Amino acid sequence: MIGEKLTYYSVYKKVTDILRTELSELIKSNTKFCISIGGESGCGKSSLAYAILKDLKKQLGLTGFLFHGDDYFKLPPKDNHNARIKNISQVGIEEVDLATIDENILKFKNNNIKIIKPLVNYSENLIGQEILNASEYDFCIVECAYASILKNPDFKIFMNLTYIDTKKNRLKRARDIMNAFNEQVLNIEHLIIKEHYKLSNMIIDSKLNIKTQ
Repeated sequence: MIGEKLTYYSVYKKVTDILRTELSELIKSNTKFCISIGGESGCGKSSLAYAILKDLKKQLGLTGFLFHGDDYFKLPPKDNHNARIKNISQVGIEEVDLATIDENILKFKNNNIKIIKPLVNYSENLIGQEILNASEYDFCIVECAYASILKNPDFKIFMNLTYIDTKKNRLKRARDIMNAFNEQVLNIEHLIIKEHYKLSNMIIDSKLNIKTQ
């Protein structure tokens, strides 16, 4: 995803500490693995992913690649928004090409040296491509609202915050227009995503309490 700048937050280090234990066998075996992070808009998926990338590099020397769910929308950002205005019932899982995400994860884990993946350019409202060489990385992270229903991650994290909880974060990042229509969109997404914690290995709440299951 072109244009997004991420900040490291040390508060997420305790998540990495637990991941090191949960994924210890995979790490020891030198097998490529995938972590997914799901949850509602503005819950901190990208920030957590970035922190895990930085921490695992610093602590274990592992290099990770981050797959952004926003790259896998079937339409460019502005086109997708306009399509929602025309028909709000299209909001949901079908907007995102989850099959391609799963395919890219599998190719990554199989050490494919030429993975062609989508790459969104927000400023130009375009979906381009980038080529990923999995042999250059040890693991990958997928951050996507619907990541918990993906098939190929080895460990799934769910950030259990609602769009109401994340309003402050969404205002701060200033990516989306804050109006009644977009709040309606977020409520639809909430109704879809809220039960996904049941499909996850780790649940993180608004106070950063962590539960594994």
